[in-house]
Amino acid sequence: MNLSEIAKKLKNEKSVALICHVRPDGDTIGSALALKLALDEIGVTAQVACADPVPERFFFLDQAKLIKSSLDGEFSAIIAIDCADITRLGDFAFDFDKHKNTYSIDHHVSNNNYAKFNYMFDRASNAENVLELIELLGATLTKEIANLLAMGMVTDTGNFRHKNVTEQTLITAGKLVKNGADLNNIYYHTFTKKSAQKAKLFGLTMQRIRYFLDGKFAVATVRLDDFEKSGAKQDETEGFIDFVMGIEGVMVGACVMETAVNKFKISFRSKGADVSAVAGTFGGGGHILASGCQIQGEYEEVIDKITFAVSRYIPE
Repeated sequence: MNLSEIAKKLKNEKSVALICHVRPDGDTIGSALALKLALDEIGVTAQVACADPVPERFFFLDQAKLIKSSLDGEFSAIIAIDCADITRLGDFAFDFDKHKNTYSIDHHVSNNNYAKFNYMFDRASNAENVLELIELLGATLTKEIANLLAMGMVTDTGNFRHKNVTEQTLITAGKLVKNGADLNNIYYHTFTKKSAQKAKLFGLTMQRIRYFLDGKFAVATVRLDDFEKSGAKQDETEGFIDFVMGIEGVMVGACVMETAVNKFKISFRSKGADVSAVAGTFGGGGHILASGCQIQGEYEEVIDKITFAVSRYIPE
C-alpha cells in the first residue's frame, strides 16, 4: 500500500497499538512516539509498547517514558514500527500475528511484508516515512513531534554521516529544525554523553579488535564478563561499530556482543558490501550497508561463520 492509503485507513481506526522493535533504538522509539502524538491529535487513541526496556539515554525526551512493556485494553489495529520482520517484535509477535488488522511502517529493504497492510520505503530513517504519514493524517507538526522524529533521523543516520543520507534527508531534517527540533541537544544525549562505565567498556572492547580478510573485515567483541568488569549495561554498546568503521582499510565491520552464554548479537556495517545479505544468511537483515542478526554457538565458531559469510560479499 502507499502512505496515502494507509493514512486514510488509520483515520478510521478507533484505537491502535504501536510496537517498537526489540533492543529499541532512536528511530523506532522516535517514530512510534511521534505517530502516537499525531494519532491522538486526530482522535485515534494510541499506545506505544516495546518488549525490551527503553535505554535511559532516550529519557531526555519526556515522551520516551510513555512506552509500556505490556498492552492495556483492546485495539482496532496493531502497527509495527521500524521492524523488518515479525520476530523483531519480541514478545508482542504473538499478539501481532493473531490480530486481524495489522500494519507495518518500515524502511528496511529486507522487510518481508508480514503485516496485512505494509509500507516500506528505503529512506535513511523510518522517521522520514512517519513524517510523511503524519502530514497525510493532517496532524500538526509540533515541537514535540519534530524532536522525536529528529531523534530517529540523527540516530539512524549516525548524525547524518551514513552513505544513505540524501539531499531529501537533509531537507526533511531542515523542516524538523524549522518546527522546533534541537539537533544539538539530540546529538549530545544520543552520541556524546556517556557514563564512566561505558567508557571503560569501550576501552576493553577496542583494545582487542580482530582483523580478517587482509584487514578488510574488522570485528570488535563484547563478552559477558566485560559488562561485569566495566559495570556497563548491554544497551551501552551503541556507537562501538562506528569506531570500527573509521579504521583505515576496513570495508566491513562487525560488533559482536555476547548477550547470554554462547548467544551473540551481531551488528554489521559496510562501505560497499551488502551486509543485509550477510545478516540474512543467519536469519537477520536490515539495510545494504547496515544490518544485524543473532547467532548461537561457541565464540570462535561464530567468528568463523561471519567471516566466511562476509568473504562472499566483500568487494575484491
